[in-house]
Amino acid sequence: MKDSAVQTVPGPTFAAGIQLATGVHRGDGFAVAQVLAYHVPPSLAGQTVGDISRGMEAIARAMHLGPCETHPPYIGHRIRMRSGTPFLDYGRDDYLLALPVGEEWRTLVEAGGPVRILVMLDPRPAGLRQPDLSEFVRDAFTRRAMRWGTTYHV
Repeated sequence: MKDSAVQTVPGPTFAAGIQLATGVHRGDGFAVAQVLAYHVPPSLAGQTVGDISRGMEAIARAMHLGPCETHPPYIGHRIRMRSGTPFLDYGRDDYLLALPVGEEWRTLVEAGGPVRILVMLDPRPAGLRQPDLSEFVRDAFTRRAMRWGTTYHV
């Protein structure tokens, strides 16, 4: 049985607004697969920025993500592979998020490499273009409006 924080994780209707981006960060002698999760601006009837922020915070809590100003905690196994497709387990027994990955990401993760999960608490600003995503992430990091953690594929 999941704990009560996990039971309050938003379902598929909310999750349909989550966008995912993946990549590989390379440092001196190491590589980390990354998953960035953020929500589109409010688009459902009556949905507000506050609703989205609360939903993303609930997902971050369910995944045991830590504040971005601390070292990213180990969050258990959150990456599932099914028929060669990677999925993110975001805390619901009944729904997973399919991850858009490239070959380098897949190879690193299947070899047992770490995966850093970053969840943005605020929705993506309307009109934000893909090249500006890095600025969105840096701004969220500065404002501490992001949660993160490290996982591995099961």
